[in-house]
Amino acid sequence: MRFTALQSWLSWQERLHNTEIELGLERVWQVAQQLGIQAQWPLPVITVAGTNGKGSSVAMLEAIYQHAGYRVGSYTSPHLLNYNERIKINRQPVTDELICEAFEKIDQARQSAADQAISLSYFEFGTMAALSILKDAELDLLILEVGLGGRLDAVNIIDASVALITPIALDHQSWLGDDRESIAAEKAGVIKPGCRVVYNDPEPAAAVLQKVAVLHADFYCLHKNFRPQTSSAATGWDYFSDSAVLHDLPLPSLPGLHQLDNAAAVIQVTQILSAQLPLTESAITTALTDIRLAGRFQTVSHQPAIIVDVAHNEQAVSMLASSLAQHPCNGRTFAVLAMLEDKTLTQALHQIDAQIDRYYLAGLEGSRSLSADDLKQRIQNSVSSDKLCCNTTVTEALQQARSAASSDDRIIIFGSFLTVSAAMQYLQVSASEE
Repeated sequence: MRFTALQSWLSWQERLHNTEIELGLERVWQVAQQLGIQAQWPLPVITVAGTNGKGSSVAMLEAIYQHAGYRVGSYTSPHLLNYNERIKINRQPVTDELICEAFEKIDQARQSAADQAISLSYFEFGTMAALSILKDAELDLLILEVGLGGRLDAVNIIDASVALITPIALDHQSWLGDDRESIAAEKAGVIKPGCRVVYNDPEPAAAVLQKVAVLHADFYCLHKNFRPQTSSAATGWDYFSDSAVLHDLPLPSLPGLHQLDNAAAVIQVTQILSAQLPLTESAITTALTDIRLAGRFQTVSHQPAIIVDVAHNEQAVSMLASSLAQHPCNGRTFAVLAMLEDKTLTQALHQIDAQIDRYYLAGLEGSRSLSADDLKQRIQNSVSSDKLCCNTTVTEALQQARSAASSDDRIIIFGSFLTVSAAMQYLQVSASEE
C-alpha cells in the first residue's frame, strides 16, 4: 500500500493532478472499468444536483430510509471536519482503514487502466473510492450528491433512478457558465433515459425542461405536482402531491422555512420509489425530527451565540439573511466572513448588511483563496465600509469577534465550507483547553 494513514493519502492526492478541478468523465470511466463499476446499479440510485439545498436533501433522505429499516449508502462533498463525512453507510462515516483500502484499489486501477497512469483530481480520486466502497456494502439504496455541475461531474458516471434537482442559482461560473440557464444545462446532465426527475423550484429553468422533454422523463415540479403547506398548528405542516396527502408532519429539525420545500421534494422522491422501497408515514415523521447535518444555521456555542452556515453564493446568503431575521437576538450581530476568489455575494450582502454590526474579514488557505484585504476591496461598496475589520485567518477573525462580543450578542460565520470548517476546528480546540 502506498500509504497507511488517511491524511498521507489525502495530501498526496492534492498534488497528484495538475489542476484542482477538471471536469470530464473519460478518465474516471477508464478507472471505473478496471474496478467493475457499472453505470447502472441493481438498486435504486438517487442523484442530487443543484446549487443550494443538496446537503439538506441528502440528510433528509438518509434519515427517512434509515428509519424505515433500509441500508443506505451516501456520498457527499465537501466535508467540514473529517474526510470520512463524505462516505456514509446508515449515516455513519466509514473508517479510515476502509477508505485507505479503497484508495489503494483506485491507485492500482488507474495504473492498470492505460499505458500511462491516469491522473485523477482530488475529487475524482475520492469519488471513485466512495463508489468502490459503496458497491461492496450490500445496500438497499444509494444516494449521490453532485460535487460541481452535473453533466461532467465524476458522480455522473452512475445512472440515477431519480434525479432530485434543488434550486439552481449562480455559482461556480468559471466552470459552469455565466447565467442560470447555462448552469442549469450542466445540472440537467444528471438526467438519463429512464430517470424520473423531481425539481425543487416552482420556476424551473428552461434547460431542465428541455432535457426532460427530449428524454420523455417523468417530471415532478414544486408547487405544480407537489407542495408543502403550513398547518394551523405552528409546529406542523402538510404535504400535498398528485398521488398522496400527508397531514400534521413535524417541522424538519434543520432551521429555515426553505427546509419545508426541501422536505416536500424529498417526500416526492420517496413516493416515486415507493414500489421498490415502501415506507410508512411514521418513518417520515420520525426522520424529520432526526436530521443530522452540520453547518446549516447551526448554533455551536452560547453566550455569545456562535452560528455557522456554509452559505457561499447569492441565493444561500439571501436565505441566511432571512434566517437571521426570523431569529433576532437581544444584542449585536457580528459576522466572520471569508470567501474563495470565484465567489460573488454583492447583492446578498446588501440584504444582510442591515443585520450586521461589524464584519471580521479573513483569508482562507488554498489556491482559490481570497485575502481579507482583497475581500474588503470586493465588498466595500456592498456593505457599510466602516464596519469592516481585516484579519489574516478565520481563527484570528473569530478571536477578535469573541473578544468584542457580550453574552447577548451573536456571531455568524459564513462564506465557504472552508470558513465554517476552520471556525469549527478552532472552537473544538478552544473548548478542549477551557
